[in-house]
Amino acid sequence: MMLIIAGHRGAKGSTPENTLAGLDRAAELGLAWVEFDCFLTKDHQPVVFHDEHLERCSNGRGKVADYSLAQLQQLDAGSWFDPRFAGEHIPSLRQYLLHAKRLGLKLNLELKYHQQPRQQLVEAVLSEIEHCDFPLSDLLISSFDHQLMLFIHHHAPEVDLAQLYEDIPENWQLQLQDMNAVACHCDYRRLTPELAKQIKLAGYRLSTYTVNEPTEITALLPWLDMLISDFPERFI
Repeated sequence: MMLIIAGHRGAKGSTPENTLAGLDRAAELGLAWVEFDCFLTKDHQPVVFHDEHLERCSNGRGKVADYSLAQLQQLDAGSWFDPRFAGEHIPSLRQYLLHAKRLGLKLNLELKYHQQPRQQLVEAVLSEIEHCDFPLSDLLISSFDHQLMLFIHHHAPEVDLAQLYEDIPENWQLQLQDMNAVACHCDYRRLTPELAKQIKLAGYRLSTYTVNEPTEITALLPWLDMLISDFPERFI
């Protein structure tokens, strides 16, 4: 199987992260997959953003969850990265899904758990996926929060799931079985070739984040299905 190169938060190294501009860049590079982040606004709308707070990636202040979607979309989410992206807005999940669908991109949707009601987040995200008629064959949902993964497995067993880890726990196989995962995603710096081999032999796809230099991943390459990078162009 050919190694899949996925853009991290769109194409985070060359465009403002988690924006429609990042999707455009990924398509321009010829990528098949993009990873991005999602959680809920004050009015319970799924929004594409990584941080709990607005300051790093927009001209806003405070917690994302203290604003409605309409308020968030008045912010500038591009100028912080480069003046060329001034006016780039924070996308709703619906906008992001529809734009990716138009571009023919497959998506790894990471659910961020910022102490919001898990079931409400899962139901809102699944509703948007259904509304957009986004192909489930082009979608993978992941999270560091195992309870979120179990909620999705319960509500939508047809959706492909991947558990995210920093340090992979001893009970990783039990966790993956409980949520009927198809993949394990982990920090490449905490993954050994031996553990990678065990995961693959157990029947799971294996992905690593966030790999930005080709030389960093050489020993793991034989076991990887997907590599997530801020600079996917370095691996093409």
